[in-house]
Amino acid sequence: MTQDTTGTATNQKQALLEAFDSVLKKQAEDREAELRDAEARRLGRNRARPAFLALAFAVLGLCGFLYFQRPEWVFPPDVTPETVAIKEASLRIGMANAAQHIERFHRRTGKLPATLTDVGTQVDGLSYQTIDSASWRLTGTHEGIELTLASSEPLAHFIGNSFQVIARRTR
Repeated sequence: MTQDTTGTATNQKQALLEAFDSVLKKQAEDREAELRDAEARRLGRNRARPAFLALAFAVLGLCGFLYFQRPEWVFPPDVTPETVAIKEASLRIGMANAAQHIERFHRRTGKLPATLTDVGTQVDGLSYQTIDSASWRLTGTHEGIELTLASSEPLAHFIGNSFQVIARRTR
């Protein structure tokens, strides 16, 4: 009976040693797998780094080109503000256009329109009023400029050199 207990104890010790050995092998395999994964990640980063540097240099070169060349499709030219003369000329031409609509309406119907909408024109900053059955007055305002055109005033005199002023703007 002593041999049975000794044999069982030896078998138990052997089983414990085998279990311990398998745990150590499993831990070693896990450690090796982690090291392989870490090495693969490190190599993957090293492969991506040159591509990233090449892209960064390309973007930097493009930005440098755009900054020094300043193409119009990226940097539109500065818009010069309109002078008072150009604003006044534009207002005169717009008022003359409305006056022509009023006169056409008057010739066609024999009466003056009640509003500018009746003649098919509505310009911001223009006000229209009738004085009597055959005369009217237009008042136009635009950015601090105020002009008045009466039906008795010739349009050519009112317009003056407005077309030349506007034509010089583009030169």
